[in-house]
This record gives sequence, structure tokens and C-alpha cells, in this order.
Amino acid sequence: MDPEGEALQMHLLHGYTSNSKKTPKIYTLLLDYLRTKNIRHFKCLIDESLKKQPPVIDINYAYPNRSNETCLDIACKNGLPEFVKFLLEKGATLNRVNEAHNRGPIHFAVDYGHRDILSILLDELTINPNLEAGQQTALHIAVKKNDEESASLLLEKGASPNIPNNKGLTALHMAAMKGQRNMVNLILQKAKILDLDTYKDYNNQTTREVLQKKLPNIQLPPVEKRGVNVHDLKYYLNANDEMNFLKCLQIVHSDVVNNVAEDLIEMAVQKNFEDAVIALLEKTRGIGSNLEKAANLAVQLGSPYILRKEGSGSMDDRLECLKLILQREDVDVRCIDSKGNTPLHYAARADCREAVTLLLEKGSYIGHMNHFGVPPVADISVSTLSQYFDDCIQAREERTNEYTIEFDYKCLMSHDTSYMIDHQKNLIAQENREMDVFQYIASNNGLKHLLTHPLLSSFLYLKWHRIRYILYLNFAFYVLFYLLLNTYILYTTYARDTQISTNSSKYVNEEIKESSFVYILQILTGIAILCLAIREILQFLSSPYHYVSSLENWIEMALIILGFFILSGLTQVAAITILLSAWELVILIGKHPRMSTAIEIFKSVSLNFIRFLFLYAVLILAFALAFFTLFKDDDNTNFPDPGHSLFKTIIMLTGEFDANDISFVSHPILSHLVFMLFVFLIVIVLFNLLNGLAVSNTADILRKAEVIGLISRFVACSEIQSIGIPRTENSSFPDLLE
Repeated sequence: MDPEGEALQMHLLHGYTSNSKKTPKIYTLLLDYLRTKNIRHFKCLIDESLKKQPPVIDINYAYPNRSNETCLDIACKNGLPEFVKFLLEKGATLNRVNEAHNRGPIHFAVDYGHRDILSILLDELTINPNLEAGQQTALHIAVKKNDEESASLLLEKGASPNIPNNKGLTALHMAAMKGQRNMVNLILQKAKILDLDTYKDYNNQTTREVLQKKLPNIQLPPVEKRGVNVHDLKYYLNANDEMNFLKCLQIVHSDVVNNVAEDLIEMAVQKNFEDAVIALLEKTRGIGSNLEKAANLAVQLGSPYILRKEGSGSMDDRLECLKLILQREDVDVRCIDSKGNTPLHYAARADCREAVTLLLEKGSYIGHMNHFGVPPVADISVSTLSQYFDDCIQAREERTNEYTIEFDYKCLMSHDTSYMIDHQKNLIAQENREMDVFQYIASNNGLKHLLTHPLLSSFLYLKWHRIRYILYLNFAFYVLFYLLLNTYILYTTYARDTQISTNSSKYVNEEIKESSFVYILQILTGIAILCLAIREILQFLSSPYHYVSSLENWIEMALIILGFFILSGLTQVAAITILLSAWELVILIGKHPRMSTAIEIFKSVSLNFIRFLFLYAVLILAFALAFFTLFKDDDNTNFPDPGHSLFKTIIMLTGEFDANDISFVSHPILSHLVFMLFVFLIVIVLFNLLNGLAVSNTADILRKAEVIGLISRFVACSEIQSIGIPRTENSSFPDLLE
């Protein structure tokens, strides 16, 4: 090799083959050399790549952006004989079929008219001159293009003119139909075996009949009987002749069928021939055919018989296979498919309790969400879950005075925690968090009671135990903020009321601000509001979606804005600020498990009252308008207009009637009747219904007190987790729960 070539070789070796991650660049460079016909660099790069152990490249690599074409396919298409020879020397697969084009290298050479390439291919000992791609041989293409030279080369190497295509036409039949006399003579002279009487075209004519009609002067060989071959089977399938197919299948030797069993089964499924599929499966039983394509095709066509007939065995057989697989130390039970499903998803959907238990014992996670947001626990029966949770709690009595209970939380550990491989800890973890499964269980009425199981409740307790100081610190900070804000509001309001009588109103605010105590209180309140704002900003940056979906966060944002307004002297919003700050304090108190039941009773009863009263809002409005029409002409100021009438009626709902102030003079009889009807329907009946509803709700919530307390723990842990383990990849906040 000359010095320039040696330098180039070293450059290529160092620049591309020293790092396996650069392998795609090698394939790109090889493709560029093919396009530019740079055989020298092409050879050099392949030689150096294949010298590596293991080889850096695959000589049969299929380019996905070029319809899975290999270098040999491209070289045959573009007529590059030097490239073809070199690739064949390096072991390129000669009889590979490109399913995207339905062509093999030999088909490309004939189709593009590269006879020199065809000659090189046919000189190879392993060439199959009868290679079928899309049920078409290279000889079919040569006849179609009337390429006598290519046909001659093929026939000399043993190409058969008796193979029918997907239309049932042999190469000789096609030549006869086209009236290609020279091509017909060439085939008759060079073909070793001729079959003119087996296959018929769409006009129900054999090859002999077409030749006699189109080319009557050509001498034809006599009729000969021959045995059944695999091409006959394909012919009958293409001709939709299931009966003759079954007859031939009984006669043909099993070895002949076994070689093309997958193709025949796929064709039979495509034609929806159930008997043919069953017969083929019986004929080829035990050879280990790959039926994946046929099964997929059966599913697409809605033909389940192939799946029933040749499934992957009975449930017991599949369980035995699963047990053998799970016995391996390196088995990965948390692997996922293209839809994000784990093996546990499939076991749960199959309702196979034993398979579910085996996978859980091996370390499967019950809360892994697939791409549709469905965890395996959604399809696992409650009894199976409960039984497995029971098995996760074991008693140990190692000494007479020591009794230990062990909890196995393996099924609750998400994929990005315990499952994280040591050398991958710096990589971005999957978006799975331990609280996700608890969120699903807590929101599912059929599974919610499982939270009281010792395995789940103890897990939540441990999580709560680890984060409780964060919650206590947050609560203490908010109590300080609440006291400062409300003290400032009350003091400034009181100071204004006491000074407004002795000073002009426009100087009151200035005098209040000049007070040293108010000044210090204002600074402290401003610092507290600023700290709260910083906390909210950090929460938003950590988990934007979770932040905006929480009502509590909106209340806190409103408090921050109103707090700055108050510090600026806008005291008109003071009442709203006091109410919002108190409500936020109630929410924080309710996050403690011991207080959650009482707060839940308050919220539930309030919401039920609102829903219940909403149904009778029309009736209450009707009474308000009735009172307005009955009492508007009197001196009574309770019902001067519809607005005041509605307000007074709502006050009367509580039992505050002020009946002595109501005049029944204008319509004495009617007004008394309407008033008594209001007292009976609204005050007596409706409010007793509301009281009964409140008692019922309270009793129901108290029965679920343990579940409510556990849910409050889950909510608290989930909120901290959403901040400490955000779903955004670029977040740098610490993992607070792991």
C-alpha cells in the first residue's frame, strides 16, 4: 500500500473504529463511498473495521432510511461490479430478500439491466437462481423486460421456467402470452425440465394451450406426468383453490413443506383458509416454525383459529416456562415493551394468579405506569393482592426473648429507586415515583380499603416519619406568617379607627406608618410574604403541572398578592385576606393524620349541603319573591326590593324570623299562609333533612377514619415527592424521599 493509502487507513481506523459509538458514522461513510463510487476508501474502511474483534460493522447492515437496503443491494442497483465482488468476498449475504422492495440482489441486477452484475452473482456457488421475492423469480423479471441475455445467463445457471408467480404464471407462460418468440425458443432450448400443463392462467389456459394459440409453429415437448412440488402448493393458494391444496399437501413429502412452512402458513392465513392452516400446522409440527408474522396477520384479519390451534401452549405449559425463566439470576422482570408494559401487566391481564405472584416475588413493581397511564395493579384481583401482601409479612423468632416481624416492600419500590443499576445512577431515571401506586389505589373505590393492610399502612408511616419534620417546619413557618399578617391588619385597622377622630383622614395612614412598632411589624410581614413567594416559586419550578392543579397553591398565590396590597395601604382587601389566611391554616392542620378526619367531615358536609341546597334554590328564590310581592307596600323595610328580599329570606333559613317586625296588614290571610308554608317546608322539613344528611355523612366518614388518615399521609408524602422528585429532566432538586 502506498504511503498516502496507509495514512488514510490509519486515519479511518483511529477516527471511526476506535469507538463503538461511532459505528453509525461508519455506515454513513460507507454509503457516501458507494454513492461517489470511491472503491478505494470503501475497501479500506471495511477491511479495517472487520479486522477488529469483534468486528465493528456488519457487512449485511440494512439502512433504515433506504428501505432496509444493504450495501450489496445498492451496488447491484447502481451497477458497481467492483463493489459487488468485494462485498461478496467479505461475506455479504447473496440470497437475502429486501421485503420493502420485494427484490434480492439477483432481482435488482436483472431489473436494472446490469448483466455484468448478474454474471458476477451467478458465478457464486451459493447463488439461488430461483430465489423468490414477492413470489417472483429473476427469470420472471427478465421475461417481463424481454431481456434475452439475462434470461440466457439465468437458464444456464439452472433457473427454472416452471415456477408460478402470485398470478399463477410461469416465466414461459408470460413469454407465450406476450408473443415473445425468441424468448420462448430460448427457454425451450436451455431449460432442462419443462412443465406446460400444470398451471393455468386467469383465462383457465395452460402454458401449452397459450403457446399453441399464440405461437402455433413452435414444436412443443410431449405431455409428461410429474410429482407434486412446493410450487404447486403456492399455486393453489394463490388460485384460492383450498381443496386441491389439501390434496397436494397430503401427497408432497414433509421435507419439501418444512423448507417453506412459514411462507405457506402466512399465505393460508392471508387467504383465510382455516382448514389449510390446520393441515399445515399438523404437517409441520415439531420443526419449530416461526409463526410470528402469521399470528400478527391473523390478528389483523380477525382470524383467531391459528392462535387457538398453535398458541404458545396451555396455561400450565406457559407457567412452567415462566418458572424456568425466573430461575435465572440475571432475569429482568421490570423490562418494558414499546407501549411501556411490563411482564406483570400481561400476567395481570391474563388473570393468572400464579404468574402474578411469581413476578411479584421476583421484584416486579405493581405501580409502573405504561404509556396509557395504567399500572399492573389495575388488573390484579383484590384477593391476589391481599394474599401477596400477607406473604410479604413474615415473623421471625430467632431467640426466645426476641420476636421480629419482617416487611418486604419490594413490590412497592419504583423502577427508578431500588431498581436503579449502580453504574446508571447518574442517568435520568424513568418517570415513576413510589407514591404513584398509592395515588391509584386511593382513587379506586375497589382498592382503597387495601391501604389499611399492614404492608401499605406501614410503608406510608415510614414515608411520613421521614418527611414529618419538613411538614412541621412548613406549618411553623405558615403560623408565623399568619400571625404577622393578621397582627399587622388588626393593629393598623385599630390604629386608624382611634386616630381618625382627632386627625384628618388623609394624614392617618402617614401617622400610622411613622409608628416604630408598625414599621417593624410591616418589615417582618414583608419578609414573611417574600419568603412565602420564594417558596411558591421554587415549588412551581420543581413541578409546574402539580402546582397549578392544586387549590391550596392558588390560595397561597392570592395571599401573596393581597399581602403586598395591604402593605401598600390598600386595606379594602383586609377582610378577604383574613379569611383566606385562616382557610389556608385549616388546610395545613388537616394534613396531619390525626386531624384529617375532622377536616374531612367539615369539607364533606359542606359540599353535600351546597349540592343539596342547590336543588331547592328555585324554591327559596320563589319564597323571596313571594315575600317581596306580599310585603313591599307595607312600612316594613325587610322586603323593599327583590335583592333585599332574597337576602332576608336566606337569613330566615337559620330561624331568625323577626316575625314581630313583619306586617301582615296588606294581605293578612295570604301572607300568613305563605309565611307558615315557608316555616314548614324550609325551616322544619328542609333543615331537618340537612341535619340528617350531616349525621349520615359524619357516621360514614368516622367508619372510614383509618383510611382517611392514611390518605392524608399519602397526600402529604406525594406533595413532598412532587417537589423532591420532579418529573422534569432538568430539575436539580434533591430526592427527599429516596
